[in-house]
Amino acid sequence: MEGPKKNTSLPSEEMRWKQFYSKGYEEILAQNFPKETLWKFIERGILNDNNRHDALIYFGRHVSRSQFIEQVHLWGRVIKGMGIREGDELLIFGPTLPEFVYIMLAANMVGAVTILPNLMQTPEVLETMVSKSRVAFVFDGMENSLTNILAWEQFEHVVIISATRSMGYPLKLLAAPLNYLKHYKNSHRPKYMSADEAISRFGNYEGPLEAPTVTGKTSYVFCSSGTSGQGHAHQIGMSNDAMISMFQDALAFNLTGNPFREGTSAYCMLPPFVCTGYFVLVLAPLFRGMTVNIDPRLTHKQFTKNILTMRPQVTLIPGHYWVRFFLHVEELIKAGKRPDLSFFRFPVMGGEGCTPEALRRINNLMRECGSPVALTSGYGLTETFSVSTLDYQLDIFDKDYSKRAVSVGYAFPGVTVGIFDEQGHELGYGQRGQICVKTPALASNYYNEPESDTVVFGGEWFHTKDYGELDERGMLFVYGRYSQHIVSPDGQKVFFFDIANELRQDPAVKDALACTLVVAQDKTPLVAHVILEDDNTEPGEQIIIRLDERIKKTLPHGVKIEGYHLERGLLRSNLVGKTDRNYYRNQLTGYRLYENGQLQEISFTKNINLQLK
Repeated sequence: MEGPKKNTSLPSEEMRWKQFYSKGYEEILAQNFPKETLWKFIERGILNDNNRHDALIYFGRHVSRSQFIEQVHLWGRVIKGMGIREGDELLIFGPTLPEFVYIMLAANMVGAVTILPNLMQTPEVLETMVSKSRVAFVFDGMENSLTNILAWEQFEHVVIISATRSMGYPLKLLAAPLNYLKHYKNSHRPKYMSADEAISRFGNYEGPLEAPTVTGKTSYVFCSSGTSGQGHAHQIGMSNDAMISMFQDALAFNLTGNPFREGTSAYCMLPPFVCTGYFVLVLAPLFRGMTVNIDPRLTHKQFTKNILTMRPQVTLIPGHYWVRFFLHVEELIKAGKRPDLSFFRFPVMGGEGCTPEALRRINNLMRECGSPVALTSGYGLTETFSVSTLDYQLDIFDKDYSKRAVSVGYAFPGVTVGIFDEQGHELGYGQRGQICVKTPALASNYYNEPESDTVVFGGEWFHTKDYGELDERGMLFVYGRYSQHIVSPDGQKVFFFDIANELRQDPAVKDALACTLVVAQDKTPLVAHVILEDDNTEPGEQIIIRLDERIKKTLPHGVKIEGYHLERGLLRSNLVGKTDRNYYRNQLTGYRLYENGQLQEISFTKNINLQLK
């Protein structure tokens, strides 16, 4: 890591990013928002719309705002009728379905704690996230993979939610026979029930529903995406206070261009454990009088189709999805069918970005297809409940592509960003270090990890464990996770993202990823996965020789790439669209290396007795 330089001023003190804020933001940030539950806050926003616009659209079914509120109260009665009390936990396993949105807000209304496990984890890891819940709400498409967990005696009630239940006609009619079979199956398992059975059995509860507000109390437990370290996903407790403070920041941000505009629409396909999607694509639109289009089919093809047919003003997804979407746009343009993208107001790339060259092409296409805004790159963490920075600038399509990472923008109103060295000293502009943030939307804890709470959440700054820099304007550039490095024999840190960025400088390379393979306790070979440009026709041997020569000039003594894997297309992504690093860390074959005057095929063998943590 680069050492600190003497600064005459520090970014967190100057806050140059304020130049991007619109007049009036200070007044909004200075307001004293009421201390209340998230549901009470959201409900007030929904009522302010006076039923002028639908709350949800789900496969042809339109849900009005009054119907939405009725559904939340109905599920609140069900939850209370099941015996869930204030502070009790309930589990939700599934994608974003209308029922899960209702249940998540109903649980908040009654004072329960909603646990949202990361759906990308194995069943074994999921078992560690179940905690003390007595009730589970489960998507029927996941039921079989959760059989062992749901059989535990701690679960008194398991409610199976079908994706077809809230569909409009005629899709719902087509699914009727399948739903009958599921009902028959549940009738032979006493603690299992369908959504309608749960409503019939417990929906007549007549006692009080709304719980008093308790400052600082955990209300939701979201999961990180598991991209840090060895892929472990933290469970992150969020309080009502922290979540509502994010709304306050968002209202200040919304003064610029009014992206969350009454009467417009948002498109959500991200699962509910992704709190950024829950906030940006569900909660904020509902509060602001927008309509939320829900389609939980999380595929590149469906995303592309839905963008062009739904024409949403607001949507958010990682870079992999946007890259594939604009590859399709390029194909349409070549066929003489240029799409009209003038409907965009706030298209966001978050969770993970793309290369600067890919973003340049995307923004040129955005402008060519009539979008009034460029693609907005953003940065945030589950621990900070959604947004920390955004590169949202009206009518500006030409971004700074000069660095080896894309800009994720300026600090969100109410958020302070700083770059720090390993000794905890803040660094100046243009210096790389760990990204730290201060925000009132900070999580309260790592749920059931008390040993981590004081270390992670006990200080003035939250240390993100991400590596980046701030430029002279106060714009943030994120390079990657600080944990993604190895140490050379002489003690130098070698970051995987620096290796990948160096490989991307070669004209034959479209994208790259470097990682280590854990094949034995004393053997962790460093390898590179290289995505070639589509039109490149060079022999692989020639490319590998050139890349290896380039990398050897940058790596310290004792560190070398032990195999190159040349591929075409795009890097493989996981369920939520981030690069699937676990897949690449376990790919042991298909590598090549030029040594001793010849190209060699390289494969690695994993020690079967190795117990990975």
